Amino acid sequence: GFVPGLFGTSHGALQFMAYEDLKERYNKYRNRVSDTKLNTVEYIMMAAVSKIFAVSATYPYQVVRARLQDQHNTYSGVFDVICRTWR
Repeated sequence: GFVPGLFGTSHGALQFMAYEDLKERYNKYRNRVSDTKLNTVEYIMMAAVSKIFAVSATYPYQVVRARLQDQHNTYSGVFDVICRTWR
C-alpha cells in the first residue's frame, strides 16, 4: 500500500498545477498581470475546473487501488485488475 499511496498524492499536485496554470492563462487572456487577484466567481471557477481535471486524471488509479484492496477477489497484479475491470 505504500507505493500506491504515494501515487495518490499526485491528485493534489495535479490540481494545484492546473489551478495555477488556469489563473495565469486567464489573466493573460484578460490582458492582466499574471498575479492579479481574481474575484470570487473567478476563483470558484478556477478551483472547480482544476478539481475536475485532477479527478479525471486520478480516478482510474483510485478504482485500481480499491480493487487491489478488495479482500473478496484475488488478482495477480495491477495489469490483471485493469483487464478484469475493463471487461
